[in-house]
Amino acid sequence: MMRKTLALLITLSFASIMFADMVVPISQLPKSAQSFIQKTFPGAQIFKVKRDDGKFEVKLNNGVDMKFLPNGEWVNIDSDYTPIPITVLPQAVQNTVKQTYPQAFITDIEKEFGNYKIKLNNMMELFVSSSGQFIGQKMDD
Repeated sequence: MMRKTLALLITLSFASIMFADMVVPISQLPKSAQSFIQKTFPGAQIFKVKRDDGKFEVKLNNGVDMKFLPNGEWVNIDSDYTPIPITVLPQAVQNTVKQTYPQAFITDIEKEFGNYKIKLNNMMELFVSSSGQFIGQKMDD
């Protein structure tokens, strides 16, 4: 009984190590993701790239964290203190954000089922469709 328990424990430990986040070389990040980073955050350097469940998690030296799909498309951009350029959004979504809170800047963007969840520095969280339709808002918790 003790040996079976120990064998199971070792197997589970090994499996968790195998499927954990793995730091990978920058060269494994899709070229389109690398280009997007250079264009969106010029001068920022890639600090770390991890691969988890096929997605890439990227940390930049300016405090920005990003997630990319294997094809290089971004799905999340998060920043503690660096404003995220509004130009990463489709024009219709940009217009909605500018009209709703013209003085605020973006601190987090997440693509969700074709829509955008956008957090602003004024503690508001906006929900906007990819066509720019305002879906709703709430105070960020």
